[in-house]
Amino acid sequence: MVDFIKSLLGDFDPTALLPDLWAIFDNLDTALRVVVLAGPLCLLGLGLLYLLAAPKEANHVFGYRHFWGMSSEEAWQYTQKTAGLVWTGLGFVMTVAMSFICNSYRDMAWEAMLFSALVSVLVELLLVFLSTLLINALVILQFDRKGTRRSEQKPKATAEEAPQPAEE
Repeated sequence: MVDFIKSLLGDFDPTALLPDLWAIFDNLDTALRVVVLAGPLCLLGLGLLYLLAAPKEANHVFGYRHFWGMSSEEAWQYTQKTAGLVWTGLGFVMTVAMSFICNSYRDMAWEAMLFSALVSVLVELLLVFLSTLLINALVILQFDRKGTRRSEQKPKATAEEAPQPAEE
């Protein structure tokens, strides 16, 4: 089968269509800059998407999905707005910070540059994890499991306020 396909292609080499990666990343600092800045830029983009184009109803395809945030339409909207604000802010701050770090790569030896990129990516992952915990905590503080705002819940009656049975 492979020989048949090769005979159809003749002298055509399909790998010639692929870009030369060394031409794109002509040196190590360019490749590391792309790696370090990809995370913050994706986070910024997702944050803006959640703010500006979040789905109106809870779904399992697109949006910040959290069990309590999917339990009502109000909880869903709150979750998307909160995730959008947190991730847009964090993405912007991380993009600026990582840009300064990437700017220093041209003066570094390749070992130091590689170590700096590794530490930067690990810090990015840690910050995304912590921001996810923050968003989840904010949703849990605002809503119960059924999607009702905690401020709208009626407080439970204490023993003193509970109605007393009528005496005969």
